[in-house]
Amino acid sequence: MPRIFKSIGVFIIFCFGVNALSAQLDPPSFDCISVGIGGSVTLSWTEPNDPLNEFTAYTVYSYDVGTNTETLVSTIGNYATTNMIVPGVDGNIAQTCYFLQTTSNDGTNQTSVSSDTLCSIFLSAVPGLIPGTVELNWNYPQALDPTLFTGDFTVFMEYPVGEWNIIAEFPASLTNSYTYEVTACTADLNFQIRYSDGGPCDHFSNISGGTFQDQIDPPAPTITSVSVDSLTNDASISWTIPPVIDVGGYILYECIPGLNPMPLDTIFDPNITTWVNPNSDANLGPEQYNIAAFDDCLTNFGEPDPGAANLDCVSSIYLTHTWESCTDVVNLVWTAYQGWNAGVAYYEVYAAEEPDPGSGVFNPSVLLATLPGTDNTFVHEGATLGSSYRYRVRAFSNAPFNNAASNYRTATLAYPDSPDQTRIGRASVNGPNEIEVLADLDATVATPHTYVLERLNPIFNEFEEIDSQDAVASPQITFIDTDVDTGERSYTYKIKVLNNCDDVVDSTNIGKTILLDGLANTDQLVNTLIWSHYEDWQEGVDQYQITRTIDGGPVEILGSVPGSVNFFEDDVSDLLYTEGEFCYQIFASEMPGGVFLPEGSISNELCITQEPVIWIPNAFVVDGFNKEFRPVISFADFDNYRMQIYSRWGNLIFETDQIDEAWDGTYRGEFVREGMYAYYITVADGAGRLYERRGTVVLLKASED
Repeated sequence: MPRIFKSIGVFIIFCFGVNALSAQLDPPSFDCISVGIGGSVTLSWTEPNDPLNEFTAYTVYSYDVGTNTETLVSTIGNYATTNMIVPGVDGNIAQTCYFLQTTSNDGTNQTSVSSDTLCSIFLSAVPGLIPGTVELNWNYPQALDPTLFTGDFTVFMEYPVGEWNIIAEFPASLTNSYTYEVTACTADLNFQIRYSDGGPCDHFSNISGGTFQDQIDPPAPTITSVSVDSLTNDASISWTIPPVIDVGGYILYECIPGLNPMPLDTIFDPNITTWVNPNSDANLGPEQYNIAAFDDCLTNFGEPDPGAANLDCVSSIYLTHTWESCTDVVNLVWTAYQGWNAGVAYYEVYAAEEPDPGSGVFNPSVLLATLPGTDNTFVHEGATLGSSYRYRVRAFSNAPFNNAASNYRTATLAYPDSPDQTRIGRASVNGPNEIEVLADLDATVATPHTYVLERLNPIFNEFEEIDSQDAVASPQITFIDTDVDTGERSYTYKIKVLNNCDDVVDSTNIGKTILLDGLANTDQLVNTLIWSHYEDWQEGVDQYQITRTIDGGPVEILGSVPGSVNFFEDDVSDLLYTEGEFCYQIFASEMPGGVFLPEGSISNELCITQEPVIWIPNAFVVDGFNKEFRPVISFADFDNYRMQIYSRWGNLIFETDQIDEAWDGTYRGEFVREGMYAYYITVADGAGRLYERRGTVVLLKASED
């Protein structure tokens, strides 16, 4: 196996003496692996002692360190060959590992133990984490036990092109990495590692390199202020020039919480010390900035990005306010200015009044207060209702004397507008226990209002609050009242309007639902409807439309009556063969001509059931004109029909649940005797109520049997 080393062969000689030597040769002495410029991998070894000329071949195996597997690469039959280029391998991509064996024949085929397992040195040269450095990392030549290598690593660098120089040398036992600090502004640098242990050859790594730069930046400038422009709300950053001579310019950064600073702009003039962010809006929140300086190397490079050098970002002052509605009190809150080493000495709070909000004409700013640098709130009392105020806060440092201004914050202390007109568009029945109340609003009012739905308590004749909604710039709102029984009585509503000062600024018309009632006139086969008038549209009711369903079928329009009429009769005499359940609703239409579009209101649903009309003959002649016995029934649910015929002795001789099936006077296929027979008939009406009929019928025969 590849984990056995040359010393083991010596151990075998001691144990078995000369006979073992003649029986099996030693493996080659695996000396080194070198990577060529194109990535070729060359293996070099020293031939084993072969005094009896028993050598047959060298066998070369690749070894996978990760999977601990080996693969035959080549068989070399020339004893004098002591090196080979491994075919199909690129040492510029990764390390590759190998071991060798010797095969011989002393009358039988023999294979030596394995040589040392050596790996090509794979070097990676990449920019270091510290700007302006190159990180070199490589593997040990010995795959299985790096401690066996007691030689030295030598680090070579090619710069300029074609000129290789040693830049470091150290024992291999110390480390297999090296950090090189770039000293040229921009340079193409190549690196190679060579390992030597005093043997016949050295290990050469692949060549790795690239273009590297001197990125050791000047010290960061000191930001003196981050202030907000009074007209544009753009952040303006000012700083001092670093005390070094090679400043080439500056890079401005925005600090975003949780992310790395984001570069915003590069300034290639070291004498510029102020910059305005044209894409900021410091009126939306505090903005944090940082700045770094770069030297002439980065100026020549053209796209410097040295990274923000300051550890702490400097934040603008973000001023906000809250106004206690309907009062003369404005509360100001601002974020503390951060960035001065000596801290904030004090804040000044300013306000400019705009007597006519929206005009853009402000009175001169007035200093309202000077506060300690530890404060970040102020209460402005005594402001004028109906005016607007533009506030600003300015911070002053302890030393040196610097100052920074916040964004402007405008507070309008306007009394809320009142709607011109609010009304109940409809109070309409949605179901047995639900009423919808729709309110038409003045959508031009841009301030929020509270709309309180009130319902009349008929016992105390007082309106009681049952629901409320907030709305602003909305054309309509809808209330749903479920604490109702719409079949028992009508309900009266109105809405009062409150502004955000809790002042009642409007009250609507009433909305009174339609209550439909009625009864069935069985004798005349007429359903009579009567309803309460809808109240209270400004122009009144245009008409009432009557709709009907029969036995749960589709809705049909029966007709309409003028808005002054609240009575209707429905003649159902031509509907005898229905189940007799008739359901009605009234739809009231508003008279057009008002400010709002006409609305409509629906009554409760009223269901009227006509009783079944049952006609039963008292006799029939089985061989005459009227040969069968069956009842004639109208307004009934025939799914619940049954007829039974009994003899005079109480025996059941005929039964059916089909309305079209009659008794023909037979029992078990034979006509019964003339005489009187009892019947029992049951049927349900459209509402499911059961009706019974009992009696007798006379069976006659026209001729003798």
